[in-house]
Amino acid sequence: MATMNRYFPAFAILALGSQFLSADDKITFEDHVKPVFRQHCLSCHNQGEKKGGLALDSYLAVIEGGGSGEVVYDDGDASGSRMWQLINHDDTPVMPPNQDKIPAEQLAVIRSWIEGGILEDSGSKAKAKKKNSLEFVASSGGKPDGPAAMPETVPQQVPVVTDRASAITAIAASPWAPLVAVAGQKQIVLYQIDTGELLGVLPFDEGVAQSLRFSRDGSFLIAGGGTHALQGVTAIYDVKSGQRVATIGDELDVVFDADVNNNMTRVALGGPQKMLRIYDATDGELVFDLKKHTDWIYAIAYSPDGVLVASGDRSAGLCLWEAETGRLYMDLPEHKAAINAVAWRDDSNVMASASDDGTVKIWDVNTGKAIKSFGAHGGGVTDVAFDHEGRIVTAGKDKRVKLWDQNGNHVRDFVPVSEHVLEAVVSYDGKRVVYGDWSGRVLSALTESPDTTQPLAANPPPAAERAKQVEQQLTLIRKRVAEAQVAWDAATVAVTQAQKPIDVLRSQIAAREAEAAAATATVEAAKKRIEVIEPRLATLTSQTRDSHDLVIAARLKMKDDPTQSELVATAEQTLAEELAELAKLRRERTTVTEQITAQTRLAAMKTTEAATAAESLPAMQQRLEKALQAARQTQAAVEAVTREAGRAEQKLATLTAAN
Repeated sequence: MATMNRYFPAFAILALGSQFLSADDKITFEDHVKPVFRQHCLSCHNQGEKKGGLALDSYLAVIEGGGSGEVVYDDGDASGSRMWQLINHDDTPVMPPNQDKIPAEQLAVIRSWIEGGILEDSGSKAKAKKKNSLEFVASSGGKPDGPAAMPETVPQQVPVVTDRASAITAIAASPWAPLVAVAGQKQIVLYQIDTGELLGVLPFDEGVAQSLRFSRDGSFLIAGGGTHALQGVTAIYDVKSGQRVATIGDELDVVFDADVNNNMTRVALGGPQKMLRIYDATDGELVFDLKKHTDWIYAIAYSPDGVLVASGDRSAGLCLWEAETGRLYMDLPEHKAAINAVAWRDDSNVMASASDDGTVKIWDVNTGKAIKSFGAHGGGVTDVAFDHEGRIVTAGKDKRVKLWDQNGNHVRDFVPVSEHVLEAVVSYDGKRVVYGDWSGRVLSALTESPDTTQPLAANPPPAAERAKQVEQQLTLIRKRVAEAQVAWDAATVAVTQAQKPIDVLRSQIAAREAEAAAATATVEAAKKRIEVIEPRLATLTSQTRDSHDLVIAARLKMKDDPTQSELVATAEQTLAEELAELAKLRRERTTVTEQITAQTRLAAMKTTEAATAAESLPAMQQRLEKALQAARQTQAAVEAVTREAGRAEQKLATLTAAN
């Protein structure tokens, strides 16, 4: 009876519906959920029966789950709960079997319990699930559609100022941008890889970053490190803002290496604790704790497609794991000494490993066979990296960095240094190799001209000192702006001077061509007049011959008959008029013919003058084009140095604000 009284309140609430529960009421396992399980589930899922390995008659049994794993989580996500999927009939097999679906009001209680943090009893407190902004901003791997990420508002303050840099523990190059990151003491320094300009400093308060990697699209920087024998973490930074968006792991010793998968959902890390740990990147929860390695884990890397993750240790252990399940995919046991680094080719089919045994091995990850193994550095290989073309860069304890082709054939050496080279990376475009040694020296070298190097500091001077340097540079840049402006003004004047004679000459040519056109038009009009005159001349010539015959005939008649004198006079007058018109037309034809000759000569002369004048145009236009080209160059120089001044002014303002 006591048992019935104990559960009566809960059954009463369930019968009346969850609408009587206020927002402040706790939904707990003991008071609200267990009665539902008793009514619908415990006949099959109890400590005695445990169908499917699952018991629901105690809180601990529910949390433990069944034969296929956990059925509820404390993350507040009911839809992700396997138990909820089955009792809500979202998936099969539906539960409870061979019965009606659990009533909606009871399902609402179970859902509220899950969403409230799966509390055990009224004294329990919901566990706050930590989330970070990475969950909302992470992008998938691969080349971005737009411009690759570059620092925009990254901090400039230097956390630790030292006279000398410590050993270079990590360097990373963005896969798609001219950006390189160099680890220092409690800081990570970002440089523009082509110019060597310091773009910002990321604080790493946990100690020293032992590994640096960019996400597949270059938007995030992943730093693994910490303090030896004290703490180890993996920090994820937004490249544009420099803000730390996630801190993953809380190791009792330093993290030697860390990487993220292709879609930024998992973080793998390892170190002296000999455990390959894989975390959920969005909430920092441990997903897998893989216990295969027998010694410190030095190297970790996800394949670019996110399918596999590689790990190597101090005792030559090299493993490939299924990234999604955490199951061991294969052992690669051929190295004889510590695995210092692993790297993947872009297609995810080939992996390279660098070892203290002095060799680099190129693996076909589909077969587990070493495609090639070559002695790269005497004393040991400390680092290995692929570029986008499949070429390989290696670093070693022989104080050298080397470039190899896609088949593992030696191409060239880079400038040797005084200590062991610890890190080496290749730029996004394959044109530069950046490497650092035990003494703290970092060099950026041209791949095709390895003797051309530029130093990069892992221990940059403080912001105030850099501000003074930028201020001095800005003074010089402003002087160059003024000089460039003077040159542009002079170039503009030169263009005007080169254009003026061309305009005058073109005006003269146009005038000659107009005169030639007018003369040609006169000729054409005269020819048309000739076409009118010629037939009239022919007609009048014939008429005058006839009229002359009539005059002769009339005169002969008048000899026989003097009364015919009037007839003679009329004939003579007609002949005279016709002869007068004929003479007029002949004179007009002569004048028009002379006009045609003169105007034809004039048109030819003016055309020749225009053509002769035009012969000077190409040389003038060539001089003008040279002046325009010089003007464009000086204008581009003005714009470039003006932009440079703007960047320097902005950098000075940023550095001043950082003081």
